[in-house]
This record gives sequence, C-alpha cells and structure tokens, in this order.
Amino acid sequence: MNNYSTCHRPVVLFVHGLGTASPEFLLNPPESGPAYILADAGFDVFLINHRGSTYSKRHVILKPWDNKFWQFTVDEMSKYDLPAAIDKVLEITGQKQIYQIGNSQGTLVGFMTMSDHPEYNSKVKAIFQVGPVSTSHYSKGLFQVLFFLYDSLKPVVDFYRIALGSHEVSQGIPLLYRELIKLCLYIPYVGTQICLGTIHLAFGPPAKTINISRVPTYLSHIPSGTSTWNALHLAQIASRIKVEHMDHNPLENMQRYGQATPPPYDYSKITAPIYLIWGRDDWATTGEDIDKYLMKELRKDVASIEVPGYNHLDFVIATDCAERVWNPIVEIMRKQEDGIFQVISHPQEVL
Repeated sequence: MNNYSTCHRPVVLFVHGLGTASPEFLLNPPESGPAYILADAGFDVFLINHRGSTYSKRHVILKPWDNKFWQFTVDEMSKYDLPAAIDKVLEITGQKQIYQIGNSQGTLVGFMTMSDHPEYNSKVKAIFQVGPVSTSHYSKGLFQVLFFLYDSLKPVVDFYRIALGSHEVSQGIPLLYRELIKLCLYIPYVGTQICLGTIHLAFGPPAKTINISRVPTYLSHIPSGTSTWNALHLAQIASRIKVEHMDHNPLENMQRYGQATPPPYDYSKITAPIYLIWGRDDWATTGEDIDKYLMKELRKDVASIEVPGYNHLDFVIATDCAERVWNPIVEIMRKQEDGIFQVISHPQEVL
C-alpha cells in the first residue's frame, strides 16, 4: 500500500460543475468556501479538475489546439476522470473509502460513474449531490432557451458534430470579463441590478446573501472551459428526458456500445448512500426535474434536502452557504464517522 499521509482523516473529494474547475469550491473566504469549511472541520479534502478545464489541459499525445483533444463528454469524465481520481485519493491517503461531493455537472458524473462502474459504490461512504443534475429538461430561463435552440437546429448541430468534430467552449476571455466587472461594480445601482438580473436569467433568483463585490474573483476562474461535444451531450439528455450515453451515429454507436443506439445509465445499480441538496429557486436543475426523473430512477431511501431560496450558484458562493448547506453536511459525516472526531481536535462546534 502506498500511503503518503501520516494523518488518517476522513477523506472528501469535490467534483466540480460544467464550465468550471476546482476553484469553484474556493472562491469565497474560508468561512463560506466549501473546501475550506470541510478542511477546517477535520476532513482531508481533495478537488478534481475534469478534462478540458483550466487546470486539466495536458495530454500524453494531443494538444489543446487539436480537435481530437476536445472529443469528450461526461461519458469520458465518468468512465476515466472520476474513477482515476477516486483511486488516486485512496492510494495517497491509505483509506478504503471516501466521501464524494458533487456540484451541478459533478453530480451527473457521479451518478454515471456509480451506475456504469458499480464497483466504485463500495469505495464511497456517501455521495452528497449539491444542485443535482437530473435531465435538465424542465429547466427555466437561459437553459430552457438553449435547449429549445438545440431541438430547433438539430440538423445543423448534427452536421457540426459529425463533420467538424469538437472544440473548446465556455473558456475564460479576460478582456470580456474585465468589462463585465466594470459594469457590475462601477456603475452605481444600475450595474449591480444588471449583474443580478443576468444571474437570475441563467440560474434563478439569487439569494440575498450574494456578495457582488466578489464578482472579479468569480470571473477570474469561471467559466473554465469544456468541449462542444459535452455541451451537446447535455442538450441531448435534456431533449430526450433520459440520461444516456452520447449518441454519435449508428456505426460509431455499434463500435462504442455494441448497439446502434446509446444505452441509458442504469441508476438502479447505485448502492452508495445518496443525499440530494437542492433549491426550488434553482432554474438549471428544477424541483420538477428532480421529482419527475431523478427520484423515480434512484432507489427509495435517497435523502432529499431542500434549501429554500437558493439558486444553482448559491450553494457555493452565497455568504450564508456554510450554515445552510455545508455545516449540515459536516454534521451528517461526523455522525457517520462515530468516534473518529473525538480523537481529531476541532475548534468549531457543529451547528
């Protein structure tokens, strides 16, 4: 056993969302930054960077300017990235199991890994799915418009995917974001309202505890890049109201899956304990989407925890997210760990 750690703390692996990277859990100050909160609570914290994000653009053969570099979707993230991260964390820590915390797309990747690779269920003590992605078919606002365009322009989309391959999308553009920062911060009242309105349109009404002054920090790390194929795969899932593998074409589907159509992910194979933490004001993954698909696909003993007044971003950037989301998660983990935290000294009390 390769064990590089002399301290055996319970292990947590954070899995980030679409178009972001590991910094999404570090954007707020320590008192409201999810990764800081878990570390201060006595956990050994690890953060994954999925392929294509700012901190994961190296490849043994391909370069980021190669078209083939971007030919990936959540299929590859769930098949290769997350299993490799789990195995590496277990190797480094010498532990047999981890806690997994997903956010947004990271929740979808978690579901896919545990269903297509059920042996990983035994490596996870519990999965906390924050802002859990179901199919997003019932999303609102900007996401609803984007999925409508996908359906309306399906022949064009298919031509692009088959003829032109895949490219980087949702990457950081410093010049553009500097102008957005000026708009949000330097135009009294009007700029702030435009900024909040943009968040509302994309993710739902923001919590009153959003700190607009931290917009420069947020935009310096988000968006962080993904592939057009990945975006199209997520649109496919929303359009068909079914979480299934990427539909390439009948011939390639036969080569990849052994059948002409993409197989669905079988959520009945997920046996690890699951906690869904969601908000009814979340327009990217709505309560309707969770009720009509996710709760029907998962087993009956899944814990569903609503956080009133939170949209899709609030779980990681609201200034009160510690008391409303992360401290309760810490409390659940501590109870599961039994006497371990009687040994590990910790200065804070569980709320």
